[in-house]
This record gives sequence, C-alpha cells and structure tokens, in this order.
Amino acid sequence: MSFRIFRFLSFESFVDLVLREQLAFVTYDMWQDPYEGFVIKAMQTDKGRADIIQWFKKNNLSSDMPPDMRLGILEKYSKTVHLQSWTKCEETDALWRIYAFNGNSIRIETTIKNLQRINNIDFFSVEYKSMSLERELKSIFTGNKIQIQKAFSWKRKAFSHEEEFRLISNIDHEYLPEQQINQQSQITPDDMLRALQVFLEKGEITRQEYESGVANINLPSKPNIKQVKHISFSHIPNFIESVMVHPTASDWFAETVERFCKNYHIKFLGKSNLYKFNHR
Repeated sequence: MSFRIFRFLSFESFVDLVLREQLAFVTYDMWQDPYEGFVIKAMQTDKGRADIIQWFKKNNLSSDMPPDMRLGILEKYSKTVHLQSWTKCEETDALWRIYAFNGNSIRIETTIKNLQRINNIDFFSVEYKSMSLERELKSIFTGNKIQIQKAFSWKRKAFSHEEEFRLISNIDHEYLPEQQINQQSQITPDDMLRALQVFLEKGEITRQEYESGVANINLPSKPNIKQVKHISFSHIPNFIESVMVHPTASDWFAETVERFCKNYHIKFLGKSNLYKFNHR
C-alpha cells in the first residue's frame, strides 16, 4: 500500500513543520466536531452511560469485568491518544474554502510508504455513516479487548467530502502508573488486563484484588496530559513530496513559499489551477 495523501494547513504551520521536522498530533477534544469520540462523550452523560451499561448486559459483556471498569479504561486511555488529520483527496473547492486561511493556505503531500516509517503511530481511513452507539460499541469492545482506535474511526456523512485519512499515536506510556508499566517496554493495557484475568482464573488473586488491579490501571500517573504531541519524521528523506498553494493566493505569497521550499529542497508545484479557466 503506497498511495498519496494530503494535508491542508496554514503557512505558519507549514514553516513550523519543516523547521521542526515533526508532525503535530492533538487530542480529539481539540477538534470542532462535537461527535469526535462519540462513545466517550456519550458515557459522560447519565443517559448515555445508562444506555451503554444496558448494552453490555444485553451482550453478556459484564460478567468478566464490570462495565464501569471497561468505560473507565476507555476514558482514561483515550485521553493519552493523539491524532492528526490528512485526506486522500488531492483537492476540492470545499477543502480549499475550509482551509483557506485568507488565501494563504498550503497543501502538502506525502505517501503511505513514508508514514510507515514514522515510529509509534498507526493510520486508517475514516468511515462516514450515521452515528450509531451500538455499532461503535461493538467495534470498540471486542471480547476482552478494548480497541481504542475504533473510538475515533467514524464521522457523520456530512463530512464525507473530506475523505479523511487519520493518523493516531500509540498510547503514551508516560501517563500510565509507573509501578505497573516499564516506560521502555511494549506492555499495553490489554496485556495487563489479560494477566489479571489469568491470575483470577487460576485463583492466584481474589475478585477484590482483581477489581483493585483493574481500577489502578485506570489511573494515569500524570494528570496534565499535553494536548499537542510532536512526532519526528527527520529520519525520512523527502517526507514532504510536494507543496501547492491556494488557487487565489497572491503572487508575492506564492513566491515566498517557492523560495522557502527551494531552501529546504522541497518540490514546489505553484498555485492550484482549480479556478483557472481553460477552454480546452
């Protein structure tokens, strides 16, 4: 898999990206769409939480671990996840208008092959459907596993023009209890849960000890989780494969971007031709 993806951003963000050689990931609550993290936000309301717990009971998922514990794990660990939005769409009128920045916006291009070389991230295409609590719960809670990525995999059909391709960072171990997880290890919350379940089944711990262990997993050791997380791509030559500017950008702005790209050996495509008339 090595198709191209694109990101529209301001000139300031573009310069910051190039100079840092880092991508800026953000927590889901920084995005404007109130339906981002749909299940997480639903469980923060009394009615939503009641509906979710009822769903657990209906699907016999409350025997091995109490629903409140499952929801606690999802809520706490989802706060350590950071995301970034790209698109599979080369350009559209809607995208240039949404990310216009007064005509000074920029489109950058990279490939999936490049993304595969970035450490500690995953990526996926967003699915556009009517929001369904039951569908999302089924995708997040599969057996004894909690698929946190699935909590951010859906958007409403009204956003389908975006053709969004989403990058997601791994869970930040630095926010987990230090006594339970070695920050240099690859142990995940699922690993810890499975270990606790095995100990319980073998009779090596009591139900009370099991529930206490799960509760401890819920608690990040550091309350101040950064909303922005930078991830380096400095080890990837020519990570930015091309740059294009807004179709209505001023000539001086296009020339400035061109000079900047030349200094950093980035391919500059000029202005978008989206609004340029051609009778042929």
